[in-house]
Amino acid sequence: METDTAVPPPAFADPDRPARLAGAFGAVDQAFAEFRERHRVPGIAFGVVVDGTLAHAGGHGVQAADRPAPAGPRSVFRIASMTKSFTAAAVLRLRDDGRLALDDPAGAHVPELAALRGPTTDSGPVTIRQLLTMAAGLVEDDPWADRHLAMPAAELSGQLRAGPPFNHPPGIGLEYSNLGYAILGRVIEAVSGQRAQEVITERILRPLRMADTTWDADRLAEDRRAVGHRWEDGRWVAEPPLADGAFGPMGGLATTVADFARYAACHLDAWPPRDGPETGPLRRASIREMHQAWRARAPLPIARQPPPGMRDGYGYGLFCGDHDRLGRVVAHSGGLPGFGSQWLALPDHGVAVVGFANLTYAPVREAVWAAVWALEATGALVPRSAAASPALTAARDAVVALYAAWDDATARALAADNLALDRPLAQRRQELATLRASHGRCTAIGALRPLGALRGEWLMTCERGTLLASLMLSPTRPPRLQSLTVAPADPGALAPAGA
Repeated sequence: METDTAVPPPAFADPDRPARLAGAFGAVDQAFAEFRERHRVPGIAFGVVVDGTLAHAGGHGVQAADRPAPAGPRSVFRIASMTKSFTAAAVLRLRDDGRLALDDPAGAHVPELAALRGPTTDSGPVTIRQLLTMAAGLVEDDPWADRHLAMPAAELSGQLRAGPPFNHPPGIGLEYSNLGYAILGRVIEAVSGQRAQEVITERILRPLRMADTTWDADRLAEDRRAVGHRWEDGRWVAEPPLADGAFGPMGGLATTVADFARYAACHLDAWPPRDGPETGPLRRASIREMHQAWRARAPLPIARQPPPGMRDGYGYGLFCGDHDRLGRVVAHSGGLPGFGSQWLALPDHGVAVVGFANLTYAPVREAVWAAVWALEATGALVPRSAAASPALTAARDAVVALYAAWDDATARALAADNLALDRPLAQRRQELATLRASHGRCTAIGALRPLGALRGEWLMTCERGTLLASLMLSPTRPPRLQSLTVAPADPGALAPAGA
């Protein structure tokens, strides 16, 4: 059998997929329009990224309640906590450059934290990785931190020297902390010699040509920027702007849908893993590292629980997980006085949706998910199809041949040394013979579904029923058959996702 385990990257099978997805754009517009009306939002902007391109964008309402300028994909909105993944990306860039390690204690880089001790005598030090993954044990601080975006650097230094209190010992669970990302800003500053905002701008924003993304949105001309509002006494009231300060790395960025689409495209481009040159500001492997749920979502707060069918946790500046119908999901919301935002990416589908609103804590997640379901309703939101390695294909063919006519020499050549020890080959021969007697000869062999280069499964349609076969090859050169199961298939076995 072939020993080559190299496989080409997964690819989309339907050449008409982009056009079919575009059939949902009218429904996407409607979803954001209905959201704006339902939540009394002055203005909202949104976009859909497909295969690295802003395939659709729009807006409803106005940038400011007292001005007629319409909200749209080039309106500058504050994105609040959506900033966190930019900060995480800058940390990883410094890690990739050899300037820090993720398991470094934060106090090794931030002198104000050198004396910080956990709440118990057996607590370990707070590490950079724990700060990235919301596992430092600091208390959730959304109401407090949102009002301290402009905190002066000296004030943050004083609070760090005083020692922030812990809600839990570090390293044992997830609790969302804005202060943790302000501390990461200090880490970036200590390692680079520049403010975190400058590092993010130079190393992430400029390489992506995000020219309309800024830390100083309120200095922009009125015709470009969205003004934050709250709904009070039956009318919109402008929220006082929050200046850039020491908490900027947790939520200080402002951007446009058109600009943010470039960032979303960079994240989508990290998938699938493949050969080829690196073209982004961060290694593809590092972006995929950001997309892993390093900490499971905690039971509380309830408001941040995932939607039905979703299992997720926190990666590096992003909520990450898997959905029963959609597969891998990467997302983050943002909220500040005056603004609400959300982006959601489906890396295996090459699709992302983003929405910005200029109303305090607007739950834009509702509209973004409605847009995702509109895209899914087209039937074109299907993940890439994985190709099988030559070794896996050869093993499948050998198993099919053994079912048709057992041959001892073929079985011995196919088997890893454990296979006969786990169950004698004579017993396996009898099991296949029994299945053949009950099901008859195979009339069709289904497509091999790879589960990596060394594992896969497929259906075998026989004269009197269907069999499900699965195998796993050994971690040897050449790979051999270490596990094999052939059994009657349950109805719906290997049905496409969402079927």
